[in-house]
Amino acid sequence: MHGTHLAVLLALAWAVVAMAFLHRRAKAYGERRLYSRPAGDPAAGVRYAFTGGLAPWAKESVRMHLLSYGAGMAFHAGVGTALALVLMALAGLDPPAFLLLPARLLTLAGAVGGFSLFMKRLFKPDLRGLSCPDDYLSNFLSSLFILLALDWTFRPGVAGLWLAEAAVLLVYAPLGKIRHCLFFFTTRYQLGAFFGRRGTFPPGGNLHA
Repeated sequence: MHGTHLAVLLALAWAVVAMAFLHRRAKAYGERRLYSRPAGDPAAGVRYAFTGGLAPWAKESVRMHLLSYGAGMAFHAGVGTALALVLMALAGLDPPAFLLLPARLLTLAGAVGGFSLFMKRLFKPDLRGLSCPDDYLSNFLSSLFILLALDWTFRPGVAGLWLAEAAVLLVYAPLGKIRHCLFFFTTRYQLGAFFGRRGTFPPGGNLHA
């Protein structure tokens, strides 16, 4: 096993353990006891939160910034594709021929989306005023990870550099805002369950049992 392979595996183990600890610590704050009678179905609210609730027409902030929404979707798709590719690289596998073009297109779109959002944050005064160093570092590490994954599909010789960067990314993930990859699902579930129980998710739907 190459040193970079071992570094990525150790970094991945650290990230998983650290994320589990963060999740456990968040859950340790406890849950609110709800006394009112449910007006709807929490499960329906959760389904909506992860489907229609993510659509552009469901969020005003998205409707007003469709280009950024598209860049963000491409960015996250690129991260997911790059993670799949790095697992293949660790296993010593090459992407199947029928998946190579889709992988390249997704990582290309992801890198463009990620770096465009980085530049937007850097040059727009309102966003720059709201940003902290973690915002820039999280974005840059993720965008570079995608770009190197794309490069690897053309030049396998960059695997060492790519895997080293992947190890840095995984080590940093639980320490900065990249940890939203875990808490997005946690908070989205809680949001959907609460407003589903209230009978307001999905909007206009019949949530009564």
